[in-house]
Amino acid sequence: MSFLTPDWNTKALNRKAAPLSEDVEYTRAFQSIEKMNESVGMKHLLINWVTDLRLENKKIPDKLLSRKKSASFLDSVAATLRDDLTIFRISGMINMICASLVCMFIKAVLSNNYLINFSVDALIATAALVILLLDLTSQLRTVGFYGSIKDFVLLDGLAVVLWLLLTYLLPAFDTSLIVFFAAYYFEKKKFVKMQDTFLSENKISIEGHDVRS
Repeated sequence: MSFLTPDWNTKALNRKAAPLSEDVEYTRAFQSIEKMNESVGMKHLLINWVTDLRLENKKIPDKLLSRKKSASFLDSVAATLRDDLTIFRISGMINMICASLVCMFIKAVLSNNYLINFSVDALIATAALVILLLDLTSQLRTVGFYGSIKDFVLLDGLAVVLWLLLTYLLPAFDTSLIVFFAAYYFEKKKFVKMQDTFLSENKISIEGHDVRS
């Protein structure tokens, strides 16, 4: 699943750093981070910090890793974690709704009982599936900054299996939204824990910063 491999030089970062395209100091720091033997998650935090500094017209320290306890770095880390959690939440809610629409269509096909008709329902389900795949990819790449995505893929798979089982046992009820909401709830808790573990392993303390709002 190489297409799910997180890239610390994200599209969001490129948009954010667009005003710095000709900034020599920023380019030098970018190349320095690129060559570092650090995890993609640490590079993700460092480049966002460097971008914040230059956008505020502040000087970039020569030795970036030695400034991991500086106030500006910790402020940037807190903001980046907050942004990533927001991305995870929004993607998760969109995934939950789109997955439910796809499952509703599958159930309609099996029961031959469509909401409108086959063509319209199929069109809605296809659009939902495309959005689901795009958003799921974005969500898993965000997870990849802080650890393995395997548990999240497994939870999504188990949610589908559980929905199929409940559909067989309770054919009169549509349980898709409940099942995928439960999966989203547990995945969000796990993602927050992953962020905390990542900070602990990299000896980064952001006490006093509100990341979960």
